[in-house]
Amino acid sequence: MKNVDVAVVGAGFGGLTAGALAAKSGAKVSLFEQHTRPGGCAGDFALEGFWFPAGATVVTGLEPGGILRQVFDKLRIDVPSRPLDPSITFHIPGHAPLPYVANVAEWKHLLRGALPGAQRYDRFWDWTHDVGGEVYRIGGHLPSLPLQRWADLRRTARATAPSMTRLIRWLGATVEDAKRHSGAEGSPAIDAMIDSLLMDATGAKAGDCSAIQGAIALDLYRRGCQWVEGGTGRLAMMLARSIRDSGGELRFGTGVRALTRTNGRWQITLADGEEVAARTVVANVPPAGLDRLLGRRIRPTSDRESWSAFVLHLGIDATNLPSISPFHQIVPSDGRPSSLVSVFESRKVGASRWSISVSTHVRAADWLGFPRQLVCQRGKTENVLIRNVEEVIPDVRDRTIVQRSATPQTFERFTSRPGGFVGGLIQRPNLVALRARGHRPEPALFLAGDHVFPGQGTVGTALSGINAYRDAVEALGGRPLL
Repeated sequence: MKNVDVAVVGAGFGGLTAGALAAKSGAKVSLFEQHTRPGGCAGDFALEGFWFPAGATVVTGLEPGGILRQVFDKLRIDVPSRPLDPSITFHIPGHAPLPYVANVAEWKHLLRGALPGAQRYDRFWDWTHDVGGEVYRIGGHLPSLPLQRWADLRRTARATAPSMTRLIRWLGATVEDAKRHSGAEGSPAIDAMIDSLLMDATGAKAGDCSAIQGAIALDLYRRGCQWVEGGTGRLAMMLARSIRDSGGELRFGTGVRALTRTNGRWQITLADGEEVAARTVVANVPPAGLDRLLGRRIRPTSDRESWSAFVLHLGIDATNLPSISPFHQIVPSDGRPSSLVSVFESRKVGASRWSISVSTHVRAADWLGFPRQLVCQRGKTENVLIRNVEEVIPDVRDRTIVQRSATPQTFERFTSRPGGFVGGLIQRPNLVALRARGHRPEPALFLAGDHVFPGQGTVGTALSGINAYRDAVEALGGRPLL
C-alpha cells in the first residue's frame, strides 16, 4: 500500500491550496480528483471551440496583501493580473448602466446622479466601507475560526486590534439592520441592487444576510477585483502545477470511495479499489460528501441552508461588437431573477468569438422532476437568462453559436456535491466566524471548502485550505509557511 503524508480529496480551491502549500513545505502529497480538470466549481471547460468557466467568475484576493496573493507569493508563482475598476456594471431597468467603482465618494456621486433618493444611502455605503474594511483587515491576517484549539487562538491573535470593537454590535445583526441604522431606505432600485450583490456573494438578501459578511461582500469588489486571463480556472491550474513541481502527485479522473481510520492512519479507498495510506487527510468535500466517504448516515443539505445554481453558457459571434467590461449584474424589475453576466472576449488576433456565462440562484429541490418536465423547465430558464443578456448585448440571440446550461443535477454529476448544492452555506448571522462549523471532524482529518470558515468564494475556500494545510503540517511535526 502506498504511503503519503497528506492525501487531498478533491481539487477545489481549498484542496488545491492545501495541497500546493503542503508540497511546498516538503510533505509527500497525493491529490485525488474524480474530474479531469482542477478547480471544482471554480474550474473551467471547453466546448465546440469556446472556453467557459464552470461557475465562479470574478477574481478577488490577488491585490497586495490579499489572501490569494499571499498563497501565490509563498509558492513563488507570478500571476499576470490587472485591477478591475469598475468591477461590475449594474443594469437597472429604465436607467443607464451604472459602474460599481472602487472609490466610495465617487460611487455615491454616481448613484445620486442616477437614482432618486440615493443620498439617503450615503451613510450605508460608508458603513460597508468601514465594517467591510475591518473584516478585510482581519482576513489578511489569515485567522482560524471558530476557536477550537490553541493553534486557532495563536493564528487568530495576529489579527487582534482595538478597531475590532466596531464589529461587536453587528455580530448578531443583518444587513437590513445596518440599512435601518444608516437611514438607507426609499429606493426599491437600490435595495434590489444591494440584494443582487449579496445573493451572489453570500446566498442571502439584506433581511437574512449577516451584517459582517454582507459588509465585506459589498466592499470587496472595491478592494480586490482583478482580471486574470483564463479566470479562476487558470489559477486552479497554476496551483495544480505547483503541487507537481514540488514533487506531489496529481491523480485526475480518480474518485475516492471511502475513508477509514486504521491503526492511527487514514486508509483511502479509490473508486477502482486501490488503497492508499495517509498520515493526514484534507477533504475538500461538503458535509454530505464526507458522510458518504466515512460510511455514515448522510446528513442532506437543505434548501434552508444552501442554494444551487443555474448557469447558462453562450458562445457568440462578436463580429463588429465593441469591447465591453467583463462583469454585469442584471437587476430586473419584472419578476425575472437577478443574474451575473460574465463576458470573456477572445484575445486571439483576428478572433471574433466571445464566451458568455450567466448565473442565477435556484433551489435544488425544484430540479428533481421527471426528465421531460426538466427539459421544459431548462428551456424556460435559459430563455429568461437570455433576456437578461440582452440588457448587455441586445442582438445576442442572432449571434449565438453555442448554447448550453448547467442545472443542480449538472453540478452534482461533475463536482460530486450531493443534491447539487453549490456556493456554501447561506451566510446568516448564526454562521458568522465564531459560530462557524469547525474543520476538524476526525483526528488528522481536516476539511476545506465553502462549507467551513470563512465560507463562499475562491478567497474564502483558499483560506479554508490554508487552515487545513496548517493543521496537517503541524500534525506532521512541521512548521507551516503561512
